[in-house]
Amino acid sequence: MVKSRPQKKETFDIFLILKYIVLTIVFGCLSYGIELIVTYACKQSPTGKCGNGILTLYEVHNTGAAFGILQDQSEVLIMAAILALIAIAICVVFLSGKMSSTASSALAVLSAGISVNLIERVSTGYVVDYISMDFLPDIPVFNTSDIMIIVGAICLVFSLFTRR
Repeated sequence: MVKSRPQKKETFDIFLILKYIVLTIVFGCLSYGIELIVTYACKQSPTGKCGNGILTLYEVHNTGAAFGILQDQSEVLIMAAILALIAIAICVVFLSGKMSSTASSALAVLSAGISVNLIERVSTGYVVDYISMDFLPDIPVFNTSDIMIIVGAICLVFSLFTRR
């Protein structure tokens, strides 16, 4: 006798949607809060930097995207971020009945990172980056929102390949 797995409903899952919204807000506040703490601490230092030889924290104003691409192209980056957030929101709402909790969480982390960078770019014209990995000098300075974008994307891909 072959056992069939119960099929997940294909309707909206309001709890998954609410979880996505709450996690996006929590991770966004966490990212921005860390940025405020780090930039304040660095401004209190006589050199404007805090570090230990492995990581150095200091404020850099980034008008482009990762690795210096699209420098001074704020309008393009703002539109890309808005479109990405709209696409993610549509996926969460319309696929919530089929979506795993892991995928929803990954999309929330991804959305939080995109949102914080978007809010900064709209309000100041740049994103504040502040983490420099001294042991990897070719890696540009980045921030916690960038980490969230990368981790969210990796977790999303992982959740798609391990979906049952």
